[in-house]
Amino acid sequence: MEDENFKNLPHKVYWKAVNEIAKENNLNDVTKYKIECSAGSGKGDNYFGTMFQIQIISKEDNSIKLSLIAKLPPQNDAKREQFQASFAFKREILAYDVIFPLYKQFQEERAIDIEKDGFHEVSRCHKTLSDEPYEGIFFDDLKMKNFNMYDRFKDVTKEHVFLVMKAIAKMHATFFCLKDQKPKLVEEYCHMEDFIIFHLRNKKPLFSSFYECQKKEAFKVLETCENHDMKIKIGDYLNRNLLELFESTVGNKTGEPYATICHGDCWNNNMMFLNDDNGIPKDIRLIDFQILRYAPPVTDIIYYLFTSVTKELRKKYYQEFLDVYYTTLSNFIERLGSDPKKLFPREMFDEQLKKFGRYGLFMAVITLPAVTIDQDEALDIDAISEQLNDTSNNDKSAMELKGSAKYKERIKGIFEDMYELGYI
Repeated sequence: MEDENFKNLPHKVYWKAVNEIAKENNLNDVTKYKIECSAGSGKGDNYFGTMFQIQIISKEDNSIKLSLIAKLPPQNDAKREQFQASFAFKREILAYDVIFPLYKQFQEERAIDIEKDGFHEVSRCHKTLSDEPYEGIFFDDLKMKNFNMYDRFKDVTKEHVFLVMKAIAKMHATFFCLKDQKPKLVEEYCHMEDFIIFHLRNKKPLFSSFYECQKKEAFKVLETCENHDMKIKIGDYLNRNLLELFESTVGNKTGEPYATICHGDCWNNNMMFLNDDNGIPKDIRLIDFQILRYAPPVTDIIYYLFTSVTKELRKKYYQEFLDVYYTTLSNFIERLGSDPKKLFPREMFDEQLKKFGRYGLFMAVITLPAVTIDQDEALDIDAISEQLNDTSNNDKSAMELKGSAKYKERIKGIFEDMYELGYI
């Protein structure tokens, strides 16, 4: 089954995959159905790949019978190389083909009602393609189920944060229990290296160059702060080697024995929310697992609370956010048949916060400029990749993001909270 719009997909392997999905859903009769394909995300929404919305539509009444999102690797060769696209896609494919089905089976074995109160906060995946350079992942289109990405220019509410804490806690708890009860089954996943560590060790300049550019903006704000001791501590920390910063916080041995599989890229653009009739979020789906890794669980929490939550909200609810996470994790570990005091006691959770809390600092330096910039000013990743691939060109102007007023307010609040919490 073909359609002119459908051919917007960059290679025939993808429309072959969609035809297979259509057949599996009894939607492949060309006399009854047509396929339409369009862009699936806006500029700045997804730096790691290309998104397409694919809809199978009834020719009789024009109703949508199936709506998918296809996530495909960069079509720009330079971008593909700089982002190590094969590594990233294979990691996310592992999540959907192996890890999440394993979580589902394990919960069913423990008589968990998954949709009611189990770990269900991921999208259904219809098909994956892992052959280079035509990797691909085909998901349910969550927007058709009224899930939406939260506007990154609006401040999240405590209700959003509570949903994130609970979803991440259940995800973490499930692997903790598998590691406890079926260690041989999951042993190989305890060696999953962080994507950015892999990237830096392979001497790809994208992240290190980007970090240096964004660090300059952060230091401009730091210089305006009055607390001299804070300025010295934060400045010294941010000036450390980037690979060292990552290895000391999210290296796959740093959290042992209290490590688990983490989302790895836990910020608002990688979540979609479902609201009730009053506009209050009532459910969540976690998306984008290309940086899935084995790491200290607090790194997901810290990443989210310092890149996606305002200082004002942290001031009011920070401890409550942590308590909701740990209570959810502890209760879910018990429901899955293990002992939370053995797998991840509260005192170790608190110790990890002190030890790895600073992870939120340099991740904020990396991500906040992109989080707070207007969509029409979002980074041109193709241009950046071309610049970096040209080793004779020292121009890094494509990755410079000037800090907005919102950025300056947010990063200053992070500096202050990191210092006051004793994380730095």
